Amino acid sequence: MASPSEVSFGQLLYSGIAFMLLAGGALLSFLIAYQRRVLQQQLQLQQVETQYQLQLLTATVEAQEGERERIGQDLHDSLGSALATAKLLVNRLSNGPVIESQKSSLTLLEQAMTTMVQDVRTISHNLYPAILARFGLAEAIYNLVDTCNEAEKLPVELTIHYNQSLDLAQELALYRICQELLTNALKHAEGATVLLIDLQQTDSHLTLTVEDDGCGFASPLTRHPAGPGAGLRSIAARVQLLRGELHYPRNKERGSCTIIKIPISHATL
Repeated sequence: MASPSEVSFGQLLYSGIAFMLLAGGALLSFLIAYQRRVLQQQLQLQQVETQYQLQLLTATVEAQEGERERIGQDLHDSLGSALATAKLLVNRLSNGPVIESQKSSLTLLEQAMTTMVQDVRTISHNLYPAILARFGLAEAIYNLVDTCNEAEKLPVELTIHYNQSLDLAQELALYRICQELLTNALKHAEGATVLLIDLQQTDSHLTLTVEDDGCGFASPLTRHPAGPGAGLRSIAARVQLLRGELHYPRNKERGSCTIIKIPISHATL
């Protein structure tokens, strides 16, 4: 039979072990809860920072588009009208009695005025495509491709399946992306014989693919020593605003390809 002192010592020992286990469990629960709270706070901070960056990016893009629209309208309304009037005057002079020695000068002046009027219209349209606001994204891209084909720099083939229009801000972002990719291809696709543009819309996604069979490049994000140019940064920013995905497949033996996939249900600016 155990003595009273042995019983008391055993009870104290078991009580101490139980207390230590409870304290350890409580400490572990506290650490787990604290870690979860820290992670939640970090996630909330990241979400707030991401939302702030998107808001800042949206404000920047909206300001750029507003300035482009203002400059485009000023070009069309003031300089464009002045050049058109001057061209009419030159035409009137050409149709009247002219000294033989002045005919060639008037002809050259008329050609120069025609070129300037066309250039102002093109610049004005590029700054703000009025056709987009009037007729939508598909017609604006068709017009963009037609203009490029008229320049006869590089044949452009276009395929569009676009039945459900997005809002104007989204369509303008997609138009700018397509415009920038087309400009890049015309500048950098050395040796290319054709440029393909494909816009496909499904119930959940919109996919824009632009590819050529030119010289290609290793990676558009690292090909320049100073980093990606303003055009590529603009494309990436607009894709981010549309909450889309930007891909540069590298499995092509020749040429370059850019694929942009936008979730329609979340494509909001």
